Amino acid sequence: MIRFSTFATTLLVAALAAMPAGAQDGQRRLVGALGSTTVISEPGNYYLARDIEVAAGTAIRITASDVTLDLRGFRVAGPGSNSGRGIEIMGASGVRVMNGTVANFGFAVVVDTSASVVLRDLTIRGRGLAVTAPPPEVGIMIVQSRNTVVEDNRLYNVGLGIFVRGGMSWGNRIAGNTVTAGMNGLLGICYNPAPDDPMGPRGDLIEGNHISGFPTGIQMSAASGSNILRNNSVAYTMMAMELVNTTNTVENNTTVMLP
Repeated sequence: MIRFSTFATTLLVAALAAMPAGAQDGQRRLVGALGSTTVISEPGNYYLARDIEVAAGTAIRITASDVTLDLRGFRVAGPGSNSGRGIEIMGASGVRVMNGTVANFGFAVVVDTSASVVLRDLTIRGRGLAVTAPPPEVGIMIVQSRNTVVEDNRLYNVGLGIFVRGGMSWGNRIAGNTVTAGMNGLLGICYNPAPDDPMGPRGDLIEGNHISGFPTGIQMSAASGSNILRNNSVAYTMMAMELVNTTNTVENNTTVMLP
């Protein structure tokens, strides 16, 4: 079941009426809620028909498996106060999210206890807010999830770019992303344990990313091992990579300290 506010449902019906017949054949379904959480709880192909914005909470929550969400170049926007979540994928598998902007959330995209999720061609923006208490503005967070692909995304002005957590996170691929700090960036890519789990992610491939402007480009906790870091370019202000666990493999990365 897909839940919309009354106002959003009115917009949905009107938009569907104006769409070509081929777009109303049940193969693609419109997501266009305004001001409240849209929950996608059935498999299918979904897309945005306009920009959406929320003042608090989560904008879009996906709880069904086998979902494709195409933002179609539109924007999902939050309150800009280091709060709320833009797109949240919870307990699902076979989910794809692509082709749009997620801006001004505490957590722009969250993948939680899920599998085989693909995040591709997203522009993720923070406000560059000062970090008064953890966590900072986070672009993409992966928690206890496996076989996740985070590829060809652009993250800017976030405190923490890509955050992977928990021992049940493994076999993920973080590739081809551009992660750029603003005034208050802390970490480009970070690997840590999760709450109530002392183990860190393992068996991931972090490849071909460009990380720039953070004090530390890539940081992995002592519990995060057996990951492969290859062909990344890191322009840092204090430390390129902080890798405590010696079981991680580091190959052909290019690093430079910024003035």
